[in-house]
Amino acid sequence: MSAKDKQSSDANSLIAERLNSPKNKSRHTEFEKMAAADDAKRSAVTKIFDPVALLKRASEIQEFTHPTLGIVRFGELTLNDSAALEKCPTPAAKTAMTLYLMLKKANQSLPEYTPDNILEFYNVFPLAEGAALLQFISEQPSFLPKKTLKNGLPSTLEPKT
Repeated sequence: MSAKDKQSSDANSLIAERLNSPKNKSRHTEFEKMAAADDAKRSAVTKIFDPVALLKRASEIQEFTHPTLGIVRFGELTLNDSAALEKCPTPAAKTAMTLYLMLKKANQSLPEYTPDNILEFYNVFPLAEGAALLQFISEQPSFLPKKTLKNGLPSTLEPKT
């Protein structure tokens, strides 16, 4: 055996000895446990799309206790509701219709409104409660999102001069 082969063989033996040492096996086991814990953590936070749960949630009535309004009951908007919203002639009418549709799902005794007369719905609300209700509903995830500009920033209304 040449000196070079002997060096290589000695190096391989040393590597094998270190790999099989109790200290290295302990560290290997420790890293496997850490990897398993990390995998479990990642699995716990991974969101899985569940269409059955989504459809169930869309038909449920939500409740929230508001400090001014009391218990507010409302339903989430669905794609079917977008047809009525598209018929609204102005942004104010669209906002009023959104609010109305969400409340109507949980309060069937509300009068019927259409895109043509939905602004009448706003006219019957007392100012303080109407403002609180609009603010509360607009903070819900099911409320229509605000449009964003091409740069990704939310749009703002420009004051009329």
